[in-house]
Amino acid sequence: MTTRPSPQEELRAVLFDSGGVLMQPIGGRWNPRADFEQTVLAHLPSITSEQLAAAIAAGDRFLASSSPEPEPDDYHRLMLCDMGVDPTAELLADLRREVPPDTLLETYPEVVGTLEELSRRGVRMAVVSDAWPNLPDLHAGLGIRRFFEA
Repeated sequence: MTTRPSPQEELRAVLFDSGGVLMQPIGGRWNPRADFEQTVLAHLPSITSEQLAAAIAAGDRFLASSSPEPEPDDYHRLMLCDMGVDPTAELLADLRREVPPDTLLETYPEVVGTLEELSRRGVRMAVVSDAWPNLPDLHAGLGIRRFFEA
């Protein structure tokens, strides 16, 4: 036999983290972002998949040994130099250009349904995260911003 919780016991609010809870990077990696290979290949079609993989591994080692996290241009320069590529201003700008959030990120399959149900029940929701300052814009681009008060 189950009993319905008393009004004092009902869920009233939920705090969410964002990355790894609400959303994930398309392709499964945060760095470099999902369009790295495509962007490099648009500038330099002769780069091989092996060169790209080696450069990404070098970038991973660089991030792991850096504190604080390096500037994006420094990170990209390291990977491009690893491939023997001149890190031109144009290529660096293209690697950090703004793109729609759903180009790089996706919500987990169950997130929207869960947020809709919590909203239907009147549960207040907010995001507490150490992520990027533009997180509300990313959530808006993924169609989930409307669920959060803060």
